[in-house]
Amino acid sequence: MNESANTQHAPVTAYNAPPQLDAAIDAIPLVNADRIPQKIGYLTNYSFHIWYQIVIELLERRGARYGSEIVIRDADLSVANQIEQARELLGEVDALILTPAATEGLEEILKLAKNAGKPVLVEANPVEGMSTMVAICDYDAGFDLGVWIGENVKINDGRALRILDVGLPTLRPCLLRSEGFADGVKSVQPEAVVAASINGEATPSIAQRIAFETLNETGDVDVIFAMDDETGQGAYQGYLDAGYDPASVTIAGFGLAGEHEKDWLMRREALKVSAAMFPEYVGLRCIDGVMKLLNGMPVEKRDVIPTIPMTAEKLELFYPKKGGVWTPDFEAIAALSVKGNCTKE
Repeated sequence: MNESANTQHAPVTAYNAPPQLDAAIDAIPLVNADRIPQKIGYLTNYSFHIWYQIVIELLERRGARYGSEIVIRDADLSVANQIEQARELLGEVDALILTPAATEGLEEILKLAKNAGKPVLVEANPVEGMSTMVAICDYDAGFDLGVWIGENVKINDGRALRILDVGLPTLRPCLLRSEGFADGVKSVQPEAVVAASINGEATPSIAQRIAFETLNETGDVDVIFAMDDETGQGAYQGYLDAGYDPASVTIAGFGLAGEHEKDWLMRREALKVSAAMFPEYVGLRCIDGVMKLLNGMPVEKRDVIPTIPMTAEKLELFYPKKGGVWTPDFEAIAALSVKGNCTKE
């Protein structure tokens, strides 16, 4: 795994798999595949993040059901790293799963894979020329989250709702989440304003520092929107560092990946809602999608993963506690409706 300054100051968030995770995985039938890959390469963008720790765990567990080994390489958000890692892995694996390290520049990996006769499944961020991608509709998920905030966070003194947007502008899906969120809020409260947009770099400590600096300049906000829950936590700490009242702000997160986020949501404190993205289901769908590609089965250009504005009232419908641990209910997640076409790509 490549090392850089980013991974050095962003420690891996440990994912402790729930004891009943294997039983949950086994509830979803395997693809009836004749050709089984011995090894599947996974090119990830930043594995330190809890979201990708969960995805990796599911790739490995679901892959093991088929008898496939997962070989992981972390690009550390570097396109150059990711292309070089693809060159290395294509001689070793039968297929690739690619989480692009940036919005542009990864087309070369698809060309390399095509020349090697190896299929590629893309996750999260589209690449021109891809066969299939497992992802949510980012703009639509952001819009729905914004509508929830618009309907549930009201300002009583007559002024406009003020939002701090904590994003990751190097990745288009994250830009779409921010855009959709702002549009969703304004569809209910047209006078709402984004007081500032900052780059949290998917790292809580960076989000904390930049939020603190920004809020000292812009003043108080009513809502902190974050393209992922971890940077939302960092920005919230920056909000507190700036001396603002924790009872006067609402956190709207994205992902709802780890145990900490779920516990925080259930305490009904600042985190009132998060766009649940179900990383466990993403990992499962990625492996099943690879099996379909390798066996010449039809695949959707975009395998849309459901997402909903998750609140404390809904959480246990999709993550019931089993043995005291939040455990995904894949059947409940799969039963959620999804859009046929995303509003924006």
